[in-house]
Amino acid sequence: MTDKKDIFLLSRIADACNKNFEPRFFDFYDEVFQQKIKDTIKHSGVPYLFFGGHPDAERKMLCIYPDYVSSEDLEWPIFAIEFDKIIPIDHRNVLGELMHLGITRESIGDIDVAEDKVQIIAHQRLQDFLWINLNQVKGREIKTTIKDCQQIQSFEKSFKRMSVVVASNRIDGIINKIWGFSRQNSLILIKQGKVRVNYTEINKNDFRLKSGDIISLRGKGKAKIIGMDERTKKGNIRLEVDRYI
Repeated sequence: MTDKKDIFLLSRIADACNKNFEPRFFDFYDEVFQQKIKDTIKHSGVPYLFFGGHPDAERKMLCIYPDYVSSEDLEWPIFAIEFDKIIPIDHRNVLGELMHLGITRESIGDIDVAEDKVQIIAHQRLQDFLWINLNQVKGREIKTTIKDCQQIQSFEKSFKRMSVVVASNRIDGIINKIWGFSRQNSLILIKQGKVRVNYTEINKNDFRLKSGDIISLRGKGKAKIIGMDERTKKGNIRLEVDRYI
């Protein structure tokens, strides 16, 4: 979403905090925007909760609710549509098909692509539309199944384990090793605000990474620093990295 849309949405959420008479459900947001929402409403004293269909979901729906309502009683307007993975497809193929149908990204939660099946988590308002219109991906016909919120499964995230040798733990020298482009391109991406660490934008190329940090690179994906070994004989640092695929 653009900055103007962000400001408008945060204003709507703040307004909902002042008119908190019944549970109000919003759309799905990524981790970065979830943090912006938390910063917006943290001093309001209004109960709120994020949920994405299962405990391991990354994209989550926001609910603001009155203090006399228990979070356990919330009826989340979330469902999933599932189909067999009959040809090699990835997250981008599925998302592209949804965008082609005119669906906004905020209406969709996680898209989980496993070895043998695909699960798309979405807002309840899309259930009939997707049931009727989502009938192919990557040019191949698919047969879909609808799941209600209680039937949604948690999928293990797929990643590629990498061993990376770098001169230091500076972010500009690490992201180019993980994603395979020049250090100059790393500097450009940082300057453009496309790099985040633990979902916070980083604008300094000498930012120091540590074990456990999650790097998000807009348009490229995410990676997690699993470990930083001691320096090699040449004085370099060996990193163990999980790059999500």
